[in-house]
Amino acid sequence: MLDNLNILNLASAMARHAAARHQVISENIANADTSNYRAKDLEPFSEAYSRMAKQFNQTGDRSPFSGSEPPWRVNLIDTPGMESPNGNNVSLEDQMMRSIETQGDHETATLIYKKSIDILRLAVRGRA
Repeated sequence: MLDNLNILNLASAMARHAAARHQVISENIANADTSNYRAKDLEPFSEAYSRMAKQFNQTGDRSPFSGSEPPWRVNLIDTPGMESPNGNNVSLEDQMMRSIETQGDHETATLIYKKSIDILRLAVRGRA
């Protein structure tokens, strides 16, 4: 019963997605002055989830969010932006907003994980 808790797998996948997105955003910020650098982002978690859920329903071979590797294979996407004279389109303001959004996504994932564990503890103690 407790070996397949999809809510915990989903929360973990959400947190891993947020961490991967933070990495992409930090690369964008680090290359803000690099000539011809194009800002990137990850596809939203909801889109990756939908795609993987459809794939899982077709194959049925394993849970789409189990395991340590990100099974959703998030796609990198180009972000639109105003191009500077050196061909770079990184906007630090936009990247900071994306970073704040990603921090909120990570906090949501950890809150879901924590509340799920709290519910399990209550159930094990017989108070649910």
